Amino acid sequence: MKTWRYPIVAILCLWMAGGCQQTLAPKIAIFDAVPDFLIVSVACLGLLSARYASSLVGFLAGVIHGCLAGANLAAYAISRTFTGFLTGWFNSFELEANVLVAFATTFVATLVAQLLLMFIAPPQEIGAFLLATIATAIYNGVIAVPVYALLKRIVDPPQR
Repeated sequence: MKTWRYPIVAILCLWMAGGCQQTLAPKIAIFDAVPDFLIVSVACLGLLSARYASSLVGFLAGVIHGCLAGANLAAYAISRTFTGFLTGWFNSFELEANVLVAFATTFVATLVAQLLLMFIAPPQEIGAFLLATIATAIYNGVIAVPVYALLKRIVDPPQR
């Protein structure tokens, strides 16, 4: 992997994910499942980097998400940073990451991020929040499959 490629791709990915989160996510929601493009970006980029880079990506995603939501910035930053650290840590297990691993990692990352957010900034309706979180985790996992395939090809292109 080229050292300059990952930071540029990560910044562009977070910028596009923030734009999609603000404009596209509410329009493509299925019942209570609203996709979280920023968590998808954190999970997919985390599979392609070390813990420190993944944590930084998670922190930036949390700040972006907090700004877009107009909510407690610290809650989003803490939950997304921890999620980024976990996905980067998962990458250190030396498993061969593929689209199925990306689906599973994004599913778990969404659950972890939202549960941490729930404990830091409790919602009014916890039952509805948990159901929406599970539906969003499935939705994010499906979105992560093409996102991971594209990011892997850009960040770490196959050698010819």
